[in-house]
Amino acid sequence: MSLDHLNLYLFNILNAPEQASPFMVNYAIFAAHDLIYILMLIFAVLWLRGSGQVKKQILKAFIFTCAALSVSEIASALLHTPRPFVMDVGRTLIEHSPTGSFPSNHMTIFSSIAFAYYFSEQRQVGKFLLILAWLVAWARIYVGVHFPIDMIGAFFLALAVNVSGLALWNKYKDLLMGWVMAVYQKIFNPLIQKGLIK
Repeated sequence: MSLDHLNLYLFNILNAPEQASPFMVNYAIFAAHDLIYILMLIFAVLWLRGSGQVKKQILKAFIFTCAALSVSEIASALLHTPRPFVMDVGRTLIEHSPTGSFPSNHMTIFSSIAFAYYFSEQRQVGKFLLILAWLVAWARIYVGVHFPIDMIGAFFLALAVNVSGLALWNKYKDLLMGWVMAVYQKIFNPLIQKGLIK
């Protein structure tokens, strides 16, 4: 079986069937579309209220995610692989523009954040986020906007960026954190002084 045939075969297994229950459809749509906004909100609150160590870990995740997303966008523009609904394959449960399918930006974001935590002292958080990443991967396939290979590609892209950048992060993390905190404290000093944020 060729890679294309295997990809399509797995997609047909994971994509929403005609007889899918309303609960499964809504659950998948939530995981595929809304979960990323909840995650971003959580990190925003953690940044504003968390300790210096919490902020440093969030900064690491942010930098690695931006790097992985940059590579993902370049790969998507160069390859421009069609999404399932463009090929008229499977069921599509959410609207999406017909941009390149490979690799998945959602999976790149979730996996990059997960690996940023996994390759740190907070490995257990990273393990949980990796499970969350694969939940999103399943959901994006289930709702019909991605193929399985898009998720696998994004996962290994995020892994490669985290592994290759880890030495640089460990070398410059304190310097980067100092710059970011200097700007942050200058902008938000009134709120910090009032104890509303840290």
